[in-house]
Amino acid sequence: MIKRLQHYWAISVFTLFFLPLTINLGFWQLDRADQKTQLQKTLVTLEQPIMLNDDQGLTLRALNNLQRVTLNSTFIKPFIWLKDNQVVDGKVGYDAIGLIRVGADLLLVNRGWFASNGQRNPLPTIDWVSGEVSLTGRLVPVQANPFQLTIDTYTDEYPQLVQAITPEVLAEHLATFVEGDLLPWVLMLDTAGDATLTPHWRASTMASEKHLGYAWQWFGLALTLCLLYIYRVFYSPIDIKKVEL
Repeated sequence: MIKRLQHYWAISVFTLFFLPLTINLGFWQLDRADQKTQLQKTLVTLEQPIMLNDDQGLTLRALNNLQRVTLNSTFIKPFIWLKDNQVVDGKVGYDAIGLIRVGADLLLVNRGWFASNGQRNPLPTIDWVSGEVSLTGRLVPVQANPFQLTIDTYTDEYPQLVQAITPEVLAEHLATFVEGDLLPWVLMLDTAGDATLTPHWRASTMASEKHLGYAWQWFGLALTLCLLYIYRVFYSPIDIKKVEL
């Protein structure tokens, strides 16, 4: 037995390294699947939109992430940001993000996607939504772009092209133009209306079933690795005399 292990030391080291790795990756995918399942349950629970009242600023602050809401408000001129590199149905375009007032606070509104048609200089223009409009969508926390190399520099020229929204920097920029605290969400419009373009936001790009499939692939790989190791080390014929030499 010892001579066999000595003979197959390289295979043993390989197996000891990759076996725990594949098992851990399998359990990681199971954990991701559970997170996606919980997320879907949360989305269902918060699916019914809440109508905000006259004290909608205070009401909004008490809501949960991903809650659907319906409110009436007016877009604040001239603020509109075009989020770059948004792909829908294989076409590249922009997300149009505006700004509204909710009570005494400010809220970003993602109106949805529109095709860029290759236009960057000058930036394309979209119709401004005038007057009070009804808006329905989900309150999605503003998240940084992990692939963004540098933070966007906000200017007073609009529309303005951005790679991502950086709440702290944007709030500081807006403080010189308009009163109110910037809320930590973007209202992702998901219902047809005067302000809605092409909604495309999804809470997740991968369903829990796919994570489960990946998990069983990793576990299957771990099992295969074990079986191959056992066969190779303990059952495959080797020349013991040659090993002793």
